[in-house]
Amino acid sequence: MTAQTSARGEWSYGWKVAVAAMAGFSLSATFTFTFGAWIQPLEAEFGWSRGSISLGMSIITLVGALLSPPIGMLVDRWGPRRLGVPGSLVFALGFGALGLTTSNIWVWWGLWFMLAFAFICIKPLIWTTAVASTFDKQRGLAFAVAMCGNGIASTFTPSLATWAIAEHGWRMAFPIVGGVVGLIAFPVLFLFLHSGADRALARARQPQAEASDKPHPTRRELYGLTTREAMHTAAFYKIGLAAFLFTVAAIGLVPNMIPILSSFGISRGEAAAIAGVAGISSIAGRLVTGVLLDRLNPNIISGTIVLLPVVSCLLLLWAPGSIPVAIVAAVIIGVALGSEVDVIAFVTARQFGTLRYGTIFGVMSGLWSLATATGPFLVNRSYDVTGSYITAIEVAIPLFLITSLLLFTLGRAPDFDRTDSSH
Repeated sequence: MTAQTSARGEWSYGWKVAVAAMAGFSLSATFTFTFGAWIQPLEAEFGWSRGSISLGMSIITLVGALLSPPIGMLVDRWGPRRLGVPGSLVFALGFGALGLTTSNIWVWWGLWFMLAFAFICIKPLIWTTAVASTFDKQRGLAFAVAMCGNGIASTFTPSLATWAIAEHGWRMAFPIVGGVVGLIAFPVLFLFLHSGADRALARARQPQAEASDKPHPTRRELYGLTTREAMHTAAFYKIGLAAFLFTVAAIGLVPNMIPILSSFGISRGEAAAIAGVAGISSIAGRLVTGVLLDRLNPNIISGTIVLLPVVSCLLLLWAPGSIPVAIVAAVIIGVALGSEVDVIAFVTARQFGTLRYGTIFGVMSGLWSLATATGPFLVNRSYDVTGSYITAIEVAIPLFLITSLLLFTLGRAPDFDRTDSSH
């Protein structure tokens, strides 16, 4: 079977998994891309500082960071479906419950803390494990298609949240956003999330049926390094640090795009529309990056992609109140943010294989979550102290540069024997 035939074969049985993962990414990214829409209404009603408000987002991501490695172990043991399908429904309901907050900020923080335990069941490691165990020849493109869910969320949910707040108030906006996204994502996940990892684990639980089973095209889903072996490589720490630094900078800026542009004198409606442009460009960026990762040196592609936000930062600093410049900056940072998750997921599978992908990527996802908890808080705290987002934008530039260097220097990936699924 030629490589081209094998690639077509992967899509013939794997497209449903890619679509399901896309829906999952859309749901899990919702709070990230809509958070900025609630900052000003909450600040106006309760008088809370922006740093205090953003601690809600920090709480959910910090809990996710701490629990990512054990959740990764559960994914390796149970498969993505057992966690992702029920988790999507609980998360949508929990997101709507944020509208119950009171003037006591501890209630706000407490609601985010409870939501965190639903979020860990729909984290990116769930969806990337499903895709990585289903695709091989076209894994980069499959990751890109799946992670277009992030782009879809960043394109439509900021405007959805802004509209819901304007028309129905910030309290009702939470269940409206959670309900819309949840009603779309849950049925898709329920019907389509049957990944290679789920099938492999099902066969392992029924060894007596193994001899009579007809060979399945995903026969070689699980191969590669153990967690211990991966942790003895330099690539493990380079990928982890790259994921952390890029996310601190990018997730510090992108979810706050609405308040950042508003602080530059751009109206909230225009700012929400510009934030949506970043989502559209992220979809294109993901697809192009996915194709390039399958065909060219992934280290070069990865290191180049994470440099793009430097251009966006420089543009915003050069002309902070210009709508055309803000649109260009949003397009560029959208391409990079759209590709970064794909890049980290791809190089993790490439460097370490899929045998313990859930656990290994769980560590990466934990660092990601820690960065997601840190970035928005630091950006908004910087605004509280300086009255401007300029300092935060300036600090992001060297973080992007260091990330690029780490990915450029990952080195050659091991040549795994993919005919053995029992390491």
